[in-house]
Amino acid sequence: MMHEQEFERKRVCYEQNSEQARSLNAQMNHVPVLAMTLTGGLWFAAGAMENINAAIRFCLLMFAGGCNLALIASVLRIRQIFDSYLEKMEEFHPESYADGKPRKRKVPYLTEYSVIGIYCSLMGVGSLLSFGGALAFYWPFDGGVWIGILCTLMTIGAWLFVLFNCKKEKERS
Repeated sequence: MMHEQEFERKRVCYEQNSEQARSLNAQMNHVPVLAMTLTGGLWFAAGAMENINAAIRFCLLMFAGGCNLALIASVLRIRQIFDSYLEKMEEFHPESYADGKPRKRKVPYLTEYSVIGIYCSLMGVGSLLSFGGALAFYWPFDGGVWIGILCTLMTIGAWLFVLFNCKKEKERS
């Protein structure tokens, strides 16, 4: 009786974890579409709309670049949470768990983070193009554009440092 109750509880948890994983997977795959839509719309507004001041165009492109950086961080975080659900699902029944590593890989260099890496690379290029366009074509300040380039590079550098250099919570405690 107790064994059946324990199994039933684990089964329900497994099903809930599966639902959460599906939801996270859907969210993760919507982020690149959101990035394209947001970036394209802001680029259109900055480049094609008449009667918009250069400072506003500059801000639109800088915002597009910043949004892409934020979306990169969010998609990486979603993937981390997704992995935690997959780990729990594997614990339930390791023999039936599909880990995404086929015995005969068609493309050996595509591994578990390759899709997310491709998404992040594309959003990163969009971010760099946004920042580059803002700085090259719409710099609204009297000072040299080099100040903006330096500030942008420092901001991106700080963002990368925080994103990839933070220690895990378990290591801190």
